[in-house]
Amino acid sequence: MKIFLQARGSYDMLLDLSQWSEQNNIERIGLPDHYIVGKQRHDKNDGTPALDLLTASAGLVRDTEKMVYSILVSPITFRHPSVLVKMASTINDMAKGRFRLGIGTGWLEIEHDLYGIPFPDLKTRFEMLEESLIYIREALSGNAKGFQGEYYQLEQFPVEPASLQDIPIIIGGGGKVKTPTLAGKYSEEFNIYAGPKETLAKSISLFKDVAAENGREVAQLEITTACPPVVGLTQDRVGESLSTAAKALSQTEEEIASTWKEKNYLFGTPDEVASTLSMWQEVGIEAVYLQLLSLKEDNRNETIDVINKAVGLI
Repeated sequence: MKIFLQARGSYDMLLDLSQWSEQNNIERIGLPDHYIVGKQRHDKNDGTPALDLLTASAGLVRDTEKMVYSILVSPITFRHPSVLVKMASTINDMAKGRFRLGIGTGWLEIEHDLYGIPFPDLKTRFEMLEESLIYIREALSGNAKGFQGEYYQLEQFPVEPASLQDIPIIIGGGGKVKTPTLAGKYSEEFNIYAGPKETLAKSISLFKDVAAENGREVAQLEITTACPPVVGLTQDRVGESLSTAAKALSQTEEEIASTWKEKNYLFGTPDEVASTLSMWQEVGIEAVYLQLLSLKEDNRNETIDVINKAVGLI
């Protein structure tokens, strides 16, 4: 089980976390692409800084030595697929093989409302997503055929640089049918929401079946998950982590403890965490992006220590 991180924040904070991660042999950081974050999701007047994390990725790949950045994930409502193609290929040109492009339907309606970004119904967004995935893969492959869809069109002409081989596509989410189907057709990485074993197994099985039906090398595709860990080396430290999570997420400690256990998120001491990691491994999950709720160095050191100890127990 590989351990990655997921975080957002100021550029300097992300750079500090990246450099710390490189020193601690963490090879990948996921960046959630949102224009409204934190408490502002619930109160538009509670301003919270939010960067464009694709732009930030371009700086980070130049200011670090080897860190890989995964966009988890960019709503197709934010940018035309041609813009995603050019941003991804530009970042790859700046640091080959260190950028992974995640694309999704988008789900946070408030950021669309406040910025005046159109937010079609979910069915339409899924149609847009599939067209964008075809468009992006075609363009990044050099564009031998072009693409004519309802929402997006690409004339047939050479698109350079052709860099699909260097830019894995990520599709993520908790959808039981459409998401794993799209991931099986078009992604190199399926980032599935954590959940009960049976739900995970069914979605992953569908993902693999669709990939095989589409002539893809299933063994070359990656299955990952992401969740915010509420963990500690002792029960007392778990309690402190729970308190931190409650403040960060504006929920009660009881709500978080109940939800985390119900959804099979990472919760508890190394022994308890090992049980969840073992289940993930059984269903085919290869890596987890830890969505850190505290970026203080002591807290992140302990979180990584707990997870590493848990990995050693499975």
